Amino acid sequence: MPPGVLTRFAAPILLALAVLSGGCAWLNGSTSEATAAGTVTGADGLVEAPAPEPEPRSFTMVAVGDVMLDRGVWRSIQSGGYQRILEKVRDDLRSADITFANLECPLATSGAHAPTDCIFRADPRAVDVLLDGGIDVVTIANNHTLDAGTSGLMETLDNLDRAGVAYCGAAREREDAWQPCRFEVRGVMLGFIGCTDLSFQHGSWCKVDSELTEFAQHVRDAKEQCDLLIVTVHWGNEYQKQPTQRQRDVAGAAIEAGADLVIGHHPHTLQGVGEHLGAPILYSAGNFVFDQREGERMESAIFHLTWVEDEGWTIRMVPVWIPRSRCGPIYPEPSRAAKIIERLATLSANLGVPVTVRDNEGEAFIPAASPTEAAGEVAPASEHPSAAAAVDG
Repeated sequence: MPPGVLTRFAAPILLALAVLSGGCAWLNGSTSEATAAGTVTGADGLVEAPAPEPEPRSFTMVAVGDVMLDRGVWRSIQSGGYQRILEKVRDDLRSADITFANLECPLATSGAHAPTDCIFRADPRAVDVLLDGGIDVVTIANNHTLDAGTSGLMETLDNLDRAGVAYCGAAREREDAWQPCRFEVRGVMLGFIGCTDLSFQHGSWCKVDSELTEFAQHVRDAKEQCDLLIVTVHWGNEYQKQPTQRQRDVAGAAIEAGADLVIGHHPHTLQGVGEHLGAPILYSAGNFVFDQREGERMESAIFHLTWVEDEGWTIRMVPVWIPRSRCGPIYPEPSRAAKIIERLATLSANLGVPVTVRDNEGEAFIPAASPTEAAGEVAPASEHPSAAAAVDG
């Protein structure tokens, strides 16, 4: 779909009306003064109720990791129907105002296809999995974006457009690929941009430059078009639990240029939650729909994010497991859930973000940046405490 605003939810009307219990005092133009109790007393002694403070703007979001719909996942869809892939977590995914995932494959009928060699091309009918899970927006900036060539990418955009799933990280015209996909959610204009930062050759049209200068400008340009900007990056090293210094540098550069949330993917395993200047960093959301080998790469989480204006972000982490027989996430038994969430809590603590674990779920709060931090009076990203605490991958 062409870049533009997608109004997915009606914005609430936030007009606060004063309650005039003694209207005469206001109508006759007499002078009023505030009392210590917070009421307003007119010259004639009548007490006026103060206008209520407007509620801060807020919204909820669900973020998950890699969704690959080819290979074993497609066989699972064929044998049990598309509904089986996300049926165990469907309500969780649909519970938020907006839901995001990384689409790790083209949706096309032509082009290269060698799934055993990780050259993916999923049947376009598999888009029903995204719709069933209520996924509103995907990034298609990853190392599989052009597995089926440019024509396969264009067909992918056609199929996402027809399904009503928004996307970032690619566009009809290459020069538009950095344009944000925008949503109006509860009176907040959200923007998403997607990009890659990988050391090997890959086909994404949105690549982070080595010096981060062009990248930072893309972020600044996108932020001018929205209230909050989510930057998603395909980065890091596969199967490593700790973010690299390069990941931390890219995240810091994005946030200092205006990003309000950074979501990472590509390692195929969970990495911790970090923060910089009051912006959360999900270094790797792990796999979500995939057919990789058993172990930590098939253990992941659903990230529930709640943003409240001038307060910050609350992140609730719900552990999931991806059985190979299903290739879609389910809630694990208590012992496995405890292991997943404790690992994620430890990785996040190493990045400077404490996680409270309760009932096999994790929760972290990242307060909004202070006025001093917002003004930019902070150390560079590579010297920030939350970055320095991590172990290089």
